Amino acid sequence: MPLIDEENNHLDVELMSDVASVFSTKNGLIIDENGNQWYLWRIDGLDSWWRFFEEIIDAPMGRKLANAACDEEEFLLGNIELNFNGFFRKKKTKAALNARWKLHGWGAPYIYPPSFESIGLTPVFSGILQAQLEKINSSRYRMLWEEKSPQATILTLEPTSIPLTKSKSVLPLREKGKPLLVELESGWRIDGLGHLLLPVGMFKRLEMACSGLVGNIGEDERNSWPDFGDGFLSIAIACKRLFIAGEELFLAADIDGWVDSCETFFGSRGFSSPISGKDLDTPGGIELKFETIPCLAMTVGYLAGAWVRSEGRPVKISVNREDNFDIIKLESRHEISSV
Repeated sequence: MPLIDEENNHLDVELMSDVASVFSTKNGLIIDENGNQWYLWRIDGLDSWWRFFEEIIDAPMGRKLANAACDEEEFLLGNIELNFNGFFRKKKTKAALNARWKLHGWGAPYIYPPSFESIGLTPVFSGILQAQLEKINSSRYRMLWEEKSPQATILTLEPTSIPLTKSKSVLPLREKGKPLLVELESGWRIDGLGHLLLPVGMFKRLEMACSGLVGNIGEDERNSWPDFGDGFLSIAIACKRLFIAGEELFLAADIDGWVDSCETFFGSRGFSSPISGKDLDTPGGIELKFETIPCLAMTVGYLAGAWVRSEGRPVKISVNREDNFDIIKLESRHEISSV
């Protein structure tokens, strides 16, 4: 009898093909067919990141996250057909909506009543579904969400007289690369753990929405980062804490190890990959060069967490833009005695 590879037997080949036909990867970015950039998130990791972020920004941010998701989805839908005409309009709309949610690992949406089933962050999918229903019905809504269970949420939509205007992009478009090949199990699982794709622009909009807020950031921590706003710092520090608390084995014995590990851990998830690196004249200090980083706060935060995990001591970060490249330096926050 022929041997059966049980691992491959559990893969959702159709879903993998659909993802590869729409998404590509280049320089550590995940790029859709229209040039928009995406992150690949583990669902429990996203939940943990959000708890870190709200604790650091020191304010309830669920509504701002929903608005960021809604505005970004509204922009992305500029190239997507959802409001069909003619015969079987409702059937076509339902099929297109279900296909979009399935492609990204978002769960299951429902038009009547407006609701969804998902194991991800409720504000994200509330905002996404709001934007989709506004396009389908050509109407702007005020939206409230109510969690009926840990996985089921229903929306209350109040029509308004606010005109529908197209949301603008917050990030430049990128050229497509090679097809994104991800070994996906049924239900958007990788090695049994739930994952999903989320647009980078949503996180950039969230950062912008933090303007004027003052985070709960200690002086020593604040002084170890570039002079960016507290939205940037809260996102970055949350990523740092998430990586430090994680279980990933990050091996970087030398600068080549750093470049390779960054490509493996961060580039495969859309957080960008360095094109080169070099050692600094400080203990453990390194410099990484990136061609492009769509949301600097996310990537710099993860790099900071990786450095702390590797070196076992607090990190100081500097960021510069030189000749159209992002240069990130990571070194010890405190001087190390040579005695």
